[in-house]
Amino acid sequence: MKILVVGAGATGGYFGSRLQQAGHEVTFLVRAARAEQLTEHGLVINGPQEQFTVTPRCLTAEQLEGETWPLIIVAVKHQHLAEVIRTLPPAVGASSLIVPLLNGMQHIALLQQAFGQSVVGGLCQIYARLSQYGEIEQLSPLHRLSFGALHPSQCATVKEVGMRLQNVGFSLTISADITSEMWEKYLFLGTLGASTCLAGADTRAIIASQGGAAYIDCLFTEILAVITAAGYQPRSAVVSQLRSTLLNPNTPLVSSLYRDVTAGKPSESQPIIGDLVRHADTHHLPASLLRASWVRLQLATDHSGNG
Repeated sequence: MKILVVGAGATGGYFGSRLQQAGHEVTFLVRAARAEQLTEHGLVINGPQEQFTVTPRCLTAEQLEGETWPLIIVAVKHQHLAEVIRTLPPAVGASSLIVPLLNGMQHIALLQQAFGQSVVGGLCQIYARLSQYGEIEQLSPLHRLSFGALHPSQCATVKEVGMRLQNVGFSLTISADITSEMWEKYLFLGTLGASTCLAGADTRAIIASQGGAAYIDCLFTEILAVITAAGYQPRSAVVSQLRSTLLNPNTPLVSSLYRDVTAGKPSESQPIIGDLVRHADTHHLPASLLRASWVRLQLATDHSGNG
């Protein structure tokens, strides 16, 4: 299948390389410096079970004219989304399917405003990072990607694309309820990001402190109330499983938001935590710990110089 992957960082680079390895015709839309790096060294994946390199086809935004793609996977940080929306239109055809893998929910409305019903729901689960040499370091065997229709009119196209993406080297699911899955990932990442960034520690260290488990559980409850007011219909079994994972005293969890903030890098604090606070404001919910985390993150961003 002909696929455009927007971004070749840890997420886009990993899933795009797997799709190429499986025989699909993958093109990466990247900036000039990344295109030069990938052309010279290839796209290198260093995983816990496998190391491999693919030779990617790369395009920059200026080279998009005259070619459209049936499947477009958007795998960039939220701070680059506006640039993607400006530059992507030449690549989008009448039957293109756009699968965004961004965190939070804010991006869906922004993409739909630009591309209408070409946009479906998507999410991924992977622990990976980009090394200083531009190689992708996969930190655990987890590599799951899920997408699904946001509107009944998209179901047939989604099903067709899913049928064509078989044996791709990672766990791929065509979801019958992608909206709920996206809210649930948001619940998990929001709680994880807010709790670890406010406390300045991983979940195992937090839980080991007096009152730490109750602190995480309170944030979880606050965020669940916020997203429920915003439209999520709780699935009790999933909510229970997410809560148990976050409160496991033996597993030290941190989020990419925490890693970026502690490293002084630009972070997705606004579309993850800031947008939750916006929903809390809209629905007049107190969410005190969530708001405290947002204050902490704004100060961290200001002091790091990364707006």
